[in-house]
Amino acid sequence: MVCRRYRPRQPRASPVWQVFKEHWLAYMMRQEAGTSVKHGPLAAHIPSAVTAFLRCGDLHAGFTRLRCPDCRHEYLLAFTCKQRGLCAACHQRRVLTEAPFIADEVCADVPHRHLVLTIPRLLRGHFVGKPVALSELALAARDALTAWLRDRTGCPTGQPGLVMVVQTFGDFLLWHPHVHVLVTAGVFGPDGHFHLAPTGGWTELRELRRHTVIRRLNRAGVIADWQTEHLLSWRHGGFTLDAGPAPLAAGDRAGRRRLAEYLLRAPFSLEKLTYNATSGHILYRSDRHWRTKRNFEVFRAHDFITALVAQIPAKGVPSVRYYGWYSNKSRGLRRKIPAATAPDADPPLLLRRRRRVRWRELIRQVWGADPLRCPLCPGFLRPIEWIETPAAIRAFLEPLGLYETATGPPSQAPPNEGAALIEVLTGEAYPAGPQSEQNRLEQPRIKTDPLYHRQWMLARQGGLPPAPTDHAESWQPDSEPDFDAMGFELPPWRTPSTDPRQTSLFPDYAVQAEPPEGEPVFSLAGTRSESEDDHIQPDAPDSFGA
Repeated sequence: MVCRRYRPRQPRASPVWQVFKEHWLAYMMRQEAGTSVKHGPLAAHIPSAVTAFLRCGDLHAGFTRLRCPDCRHEYLLAFTCKQRGLCAACHQRRVLTEAPFIADEVCADVPHRHLVLTIPRLLRGHFVGKPVALSELALAARDALTAWLRDRTGCPTGQPGLVMVVQTFGDFLLWHPHVHVLVTAGVFGPDGHFHLAPTGGWTELRELRRHTVIRRLNRAGVIADWQTEHLLSWRHGGFTLDAGPAPLAAGDRAGRRRLAEYLLRAPFSLEKLTYNATSGHILYRSDRHWRTKRNFEVFRAHDFITALVAQIPAKGVPSVRYYGWYSNKSRGLRRKIPAATAPDADPPLLLRRRRRVRWRELIRQVWGADPLRCPLCPGFLRPIEWIETPAAIRAFLEPLGLYETATGPPSQAPPNEGAALIEVLTGEAYPAGPQSEQNRLEQPRIKTDPLYHRQWMLARQGGLPPAPTDHAESWQPDSEPDFDAMGFELPPWRTPSTDPRQTSLFPDYAVQAEPPEGEPVFSLAGTRSESEDDHIQPDAPDSFGA
């Protein structure tokens, strides 16, 4: 058995962290000046969420001291921000905690379906910054599905099990409110027996939900009477329903867990983002969009922040909603039923309380490494102290040389003399001097340990590496990445043009001549292939700890 070593994540290596660190202050100034009105005024919970995100994994915001009782080795574990939607690491921890609870504790061993319910584009703007309106979408789906399943099964008092997630993001961070539903393929009767609904009837469900949504939005004051009449007069209502090819089997708990993780996923993927600090633009790579007919989107920093903060839910707004047989009230009442009075009860009647999954268990589950195993001896690290106050943090970090009076992203200054440029994809390093590109590639390589994810970091030779203060210039790797797995074509490299009108926003990319359909295809130089080592962790569980 191979024993893997735990590698803590590097929060500052995230392109999202760099964008907010460099552009958040200017974005706030534009908001206060009233020059940014694309999505209206900034919600009250956004500034505190961004501030917490920028301090996630930062020792200056507090940490836990871990010590090995055998060799006295110590490790500092920084606190996390626990933000949803903005911090991919903390969001993924919520996903890995909530998904097993939904699949194993909430859902009964009966067939389930995954439904995706959308609304017309005309209505999407009415939900910006309105959690109450988003709740109406979920309630309308609950009413329509309950009435439809009762009619299909012939059980007028039956209760379906509903797990709903209202997502507000589409691909490329587009504002696209829609509802994902994990619903039982039938209803539970008053005696707890399950009644399976016959297949079909999707047209009736779509029309029923259409009228339910319009009626609830009108009663809530989201749309006016004339808009209601206008929407009801459409021949094609624009309310789509995707029910998938087939339901999940009754005992497919693994399938339910994968589906729950998909429903709870973060609005963005760090693997799809590339930030160019020089131009201040963000490249978002994804699948080919049906409307724009391209597989990428280029954001200015201001537009990227605007699109991302719109996806941050306010504190207290639930991520998951449980209705019907799976509601909190129903599960609580069933939990009180003694086992003696229901000897033949189904598993839903004997639900257990939710168990809090600890950080150590999640690390071992995802990466196969124990974060509390001492790297110097066979012992295990134990928490000995929690450092939280600013005075105690400074008193502890200053003797270690880890305290910074002003933290920030890597600056744009040229590399310091004697520094080493580390290539995170291969773990190789070479002197970072003012040589040309050709001379740089000819420098002797030094094998290093690739600790940093998706960012070129400068470290002085010898001793502990200091906090990053410089940007490293990009360079083309020796081996070509596997672009077929990413959906990109690899064009031949061209000599950079001196004409500023023909200069690419992303110097690390080469633009291919326009294909027959007229779509430019971007190709990334330096992107690793899927076969490279697993030291570069994907965005999902770059998640836990310092």
